[in-house]
Amino acid sequence: MPALQPLPNDASKPRRVAELATLPLFWSLTQKKVVVAGGSDAAAWKAELIAASGAEVHLYAPRAGLGEALLDLLDRGAAHAGGRFIHHDEAWHEDIFADAALAIADCEEDYEAEAFFNAARAAGVPVNVIDKPAFCQFQFGSIVNRSPVVVAISTGGAAPILAQAIRRRIETLLPPAIKRWAMIAQAIRERVNAQLQPGAARRSFWERFVDRAFVDTPEEGVETRLVAEMGRLAMPRPAIGRVTIVGAGPGDAELLTLKAVRALQAADVILYDERISNDVLELARREAKRILVSQPNPSASGRPMAEDGARIAALAKAGKRVVRLQPGNPMATSVSLEEADWLERLGIAVELVAGVDADSGDAAGAAMAVRATDATPGRAHIASH
Repeated sequence: MPALQPLPNDASKPRRVAELATLPLFWSLTQKKVVVAGGSDAAAWKAELIAASGAEVHLYAPRAGLGEALLDLLDRGAAHAGGRFIHHDEAWHEDIFADAALAIADCEEDYEAEAFFNAARAAGVPVNVIDKPAFCQFQFGSIVNRSPVVVAISTGGAAPILAQAIRRRIETLLPPAIKRWAMIAQAIRERVNAQLQPGAARRSFWERFVDRAFVDTPEEGVETRLVAEMGRLAMPRPAIGRVTIVGAGPGDAELLTLKAVRALQAADVILYDERISNDVLELARREAKRILVSQPNPSASGRPMAEDGARIAALAKAGKRVVRLQPGNPMATSVSLEEADWLERLGIAVELVAGVDADSGDAAGAAMAVRATDATPGRAHIASH
């Protein structure tokens, strides 16, 4: 049988995900066995974290060698209702790994770390030896806990202090009420899936839900009101798409406006040309279809990018949220304005989102944003914030 050959890479096509140092995973450990070896404070913290995830933690360390943190942890028990600690008054050995989901150890000497690492691997158990990257198959990141919302930050072991600083920043951005909103989402998810078909209606419901989650505290009776909103969204209605012409500015993803990022993350389809960088496309919704098109040029008939314009119109009339991603500032180019005018004459709602001016570094047109009522056809909705 001939050996399988790797498929060739097409460097001209943008990748949806840039290179990852490690793969982030969220792994359920409820009622799973996890082995932790060592009596140190570091071992205690890992044991507490694992048990808080609902695992049955088997601690291997002679009682005489247990630190105060572990003794206190054994007295307090696990934070998770399903988690628990089982202390084995002995050092670890090769027979402890059967049926374990993970194995963690705190070893002072490299020879012991290597022995633990090899024993766990031989048993087929993922292993981590604390503070010894050479003997780790997985890593622990810094955590922001709003469970069931959990945010983990990793720097691939290169800069733990940076990961902690990022965690502090995220802590300030996530309101405490996000925990309760997440629990509500968990409670109503099955009803949403049963009542709203995949597509625009379901996404619209969750987008409104998220908007509330970041500005309000859930009040009494909120689930009843959410269910009523589901009912309204479930009523049949004609598919109505829209087009957003988004300025990517000089090409630096960090200079995109918040309005531009929101448009990219809400898009069903994104049309872009070869001038758009992968860093900008990386900010788009992963599920959005991406279509490479030609650079826009006015045609003699006054219909810009006739072929691509027809494609955009067809997608919008099919109910898609279409983003036409362009370098620079579409509000300052006749091609974009003509395209918006042409689409509006077809009855399609259009919004123009300003890009950052490469010369001044400011959002071009920011001082004169013009907002049309409901972005109705006939008047372009122009935004710069």
